Amino acid sequence: MRVIGEAVLGHLRSIGNISDEDSAAVLALRGDVRSLRRHEEIIKAGDSPAFSVVVLSGFLQRYASRRDGSRQIHSFYIPGDAPSLESLYLDRVNNSLCAVVPSQVGLISHSALRDLVQLRPRVMKLFGRSILRQSSIYCEWLARNSRLPAHASMAHLFCEMFVRCKAAGVGSGDSCDVPLTQDMLAEALGLTAVHVNRTLQQLRETGLVDHKSGILVVNDFKRLASYADFDPAYLQLRNGHG
Repeated sequence: MRVIGEAVLGHLRSIGNISDEDSAAVLALRGDVRSLRRHEEIIKAGDSPAFSVVVLSGFLQRYASRRDGSRQIHSFYIPGDAPSLESLYLDRVNNSLCAVVPSQVGLISHSALRDLVQLRPRVMKLFGRSILRQSSIYCEWLARNSRLPAHASMAHLFCEMFVRCKAAGVGSGDSCDVPLTQDMLAEALGLTAVHVNRTLQQLRETGLVDHKSGILVVNDFKRLASYADFDPAYLQLRNGHG
């Protein structure tokens, strides 16, 4: 379906320049569109997937699980993100990818992607840039969770999601959909659910930001970014948002 090629092309354009010829080759990518239920996994830790994923609608998360049932969320994904390009080069993956809310994803076979990058080496470089961008985000999350106090850490996450949604054209004005529960925020920030609740209240009292019923509202992004010590450079976006 053309929608898959369009989504991949939009993702690549968000992180680098791409020629008309390479754009046409990416638009020709075909795959399967799959609808996911809330919390349904599309990739599980230990899998050897034969496809990569592009998000068409909804909201996804990547996480690692422990034997005691605890989880650490590593990243969230919005429409236009390509969260599993690295699986093209791995024998097995060590984390899981699932839908936060009902979502649609495009599945592109690794064979189709290999054919594309063999013929289009500049597309392969953009794939590499996308994978390295994800690594940059992982590093920032690690630094955020280990070095920032809870209120700044949560504000930092909200800044990231706001910038990414704006860059992707998701949301309007000062708000965007970030459909996360307090438990998910806890698993992303390394906090307890009780601590998340207190921290949300603390942020609301600043008047800078609010998150309620899955909607993120940023009333003063510049001040919130200063509050969170947020610099969007690690997002490696090329369209003025990072």
